[in-house]
Amino acid sequence: MKGSELMVKCLRSEGVRHIFGIPGEENLDLMDSLIDSDIEFVLTRHESSAAFMAGMVGRLTHRPGACLTTLGPGASNMVIGVAEAFLGYSPMVAMSGQVGVECQHHPRKQYIDLPSMFRPITRESISIRSASRIPELTRRAFDTASRERPGPVFLELPEDVLREQVEGAPLPIQGPEATVLPDLNQVRELIASAERPLILAGAGVVRGNASGALEQFAECWRIPVAMSWMGAGTMPYDNALSLNTVGLRRADIVREAFEEADLIILVGFDLIEFEPQHWNVGREKGIVYLGASPCDVVQGLHLDVEIVGDLRGMLDALSRRPVRRAEWASSIRQRLHDDLAAPPAEGERVKPQHIIRAIRDALGPGDIAISDVGAHLIWMAQRYPAYRENTMLASNGLIPMGVGVPWAIAAKLTYPERKVVASVGDGSFAMTAMELETARRLGTPFVTVVWNDARFGLIKIRQERAFGRSTGVEFGEMDVVKFARSLGVDGYRATSATELREIMTRCLRDDVLAVIDVGVDTARDELRIG
Repeated sequence: MKGSELMVKCLRSEGVRHIFGIPGEENLDLMDSLIDSDIEFVLTRHESSAAFMAGMVGRLTHRPGACLTTLGPGASNMVIGVAEAFLGYSPMVAMSGQVGVECQHHPRKQYIDLPSMFRPITRESISIRSASRIPELTRRAFDTASRERPGPVFLELPEDVLREQVEGAPLPIQGPEATVLPDLNQVRELIASAERPLILAGAGVVRGNASGALEQFAECWRIPVAMSWMGAGTMPYDNALSLNTVGLRRADIVREAFEEADLIILVGFDLIEFEPQHWNVGREKGIVYLGASPCDVVQGLHLDVEIVGDLRGMLDALSRRPVRRAEWASSIRQRLHDDLAAPPAEGERVKPQHIIRAIRDALGPGDIAISDVGAHLIWMAQRYPAYRENTMLASNGLIPMGVGVPWAIAAKLTYPERKVVASVGDGSFAMTAMELETARRLGTPFVTVVWNDARFGLIKIRQERAFGRSTGVEFGEMDVVKFARSLGVDGYRATSATELREIMTRCLRDDVLAVIDVGVDTARDELRIG
């Protein structure tokens, strides 16, 4: 068989169901071999979108998503999506065709050293130089991408390797390693002696399938829980111990809990989401770290106890002998609940809170809300109440604009039975809006809500706060409705909060692919940013 056929067998063995990407001359053999498999190749309109989609599949399933491009320009376009997965700890295997091995020793059109380009933004960057090594290196790529902390692995596929005749078979996938539960007595003692302990839960709870164990642990010890943006929903918002999310430098209600706490318990928390200098002010609090991988070493963070192991097992063990205590953060929780409530409608003007409430009311507890990047991200991340893990999806590592529509496609392919709403700004929408054609072609219905203010609102706010003026942030208006309809997508414009709710409810009920354009001025509303 050809190397490309063996490659497809290895990908199928790894559980790959979709490969997102754009074909090119150097991956034609692999494309042809995919036709004879049950792996679906999803043609995207740009390579960055392919990588965004693969990263989201990895984030939702905890198994590496896969994307494929061709050499040079194609692989270069994929970089932003790979970098997002790298800083977002999403398992992914990114593949690219390449000129033949024998052609890489001299200058050639479109040839660049791809493994070197991807090395800084991947867990490992590999070039497969012989078809006989396809099973070994493919297995290694998927294994490396999946290990805690997960991330992307790059595979370079020279065209002559894909055409090479070879005998072989996929390598077997090893089962999970046996884990030994660490000694947790010191953790119990610190929690028992604390008067105002606080849990800060992160995306590691999601990756470790430990949301239920986290809730049980918090309830047994009566400890309030704040979550990072990417850990949203690991503690259901309707649990009285939930303080929703935190992740900004400026003061907000949840930050008051960090000021009052005498012990902070980091549970599956990635420091990239909320740096210690913003919540460990004074450095006088006790800090416990529980995670599946060691805590990063950073200035301003001294751990009293660091326990590395199976997160769910540790939380289960810590829930067996609790010490009861009075709830100390109930007033903060109540103020937070009041703050999250949407204000009453005021004439025709739509406030950010109205959009968030309309999305929340239109979706069930297990449905998925996605936020792109911009001023609207801060509103969504701060104020959207999530009841389950992976039901409020945002980027808080690389934080690139344009993820909203590609992520919605990936979420709908992964969970076709769930309703999906993508919240995007008009700036971020324009960056990947052509993927709506991809969604229509695939038959993946979801609703995209465009926060339209004809500017890069967040940067405008920061400029005006810093300098009293702004520049380079205003752009011409885009007729979102006509654009959507030109792609065969339902397009609507909502001019009031009531109209927005009615349109969104109808679109989700009818299970259609739709875009709703909403005029909103985020700059006029209180926006807590750093």
